[in-house]
Amino acid sequence: MLATLALTLVGCGGPADPDSPEGKRQAVFKQFLHHSEPMGGMLGDRLPFDGESFAAHAEGLAELVEAPWQYFPEPGDSKQRNAALPQVWTDPAGWQQAIDQYRSSVADLVAVTRQGVETPEQVAEPMAAVQQGCRSCHEGFRR
Repeated sequence: MLATLALTLVGCGGPADPDSPEGKRQAVFKQFLHHSEPMGGMLGDRLPFDGESFAAHAEGLAELVEAPWQYFPEPGDSKQRNAALPQVWTDPAGWQQAIDQYRSSVADLVAVTRQGVETPEQVAEPMAAVQQGCRSCHEGFRR
């Protein structure tokens, strides 16, 4: 599910100028996908579960957790079409809450994986929280 949401976000509006805020944001979300897709595959039985690999991908998400937010320019600061709704700027408290929820869920997932992961059941709930964090932004703040 996370992969579908990420693909939807990066696929909106055609190719972006890679030097634009939209292009940079899309590049970060593609990196998110690089980590989240294998994790989802392991939890969805599309890939064999590998606890070390899952943990490495969780660390990868944690390394990127701050990256995309700076690439949401104020309205009028960029002529690049993007999928962000005006609520990103008109509801800054809601936007910040969604970002904080995502950050927190990634931190919780990493905390679990750092204890050692042997089964998918150990990470299913914290990964579901990460996916919900993604969903909250997608549902309230993107076209």
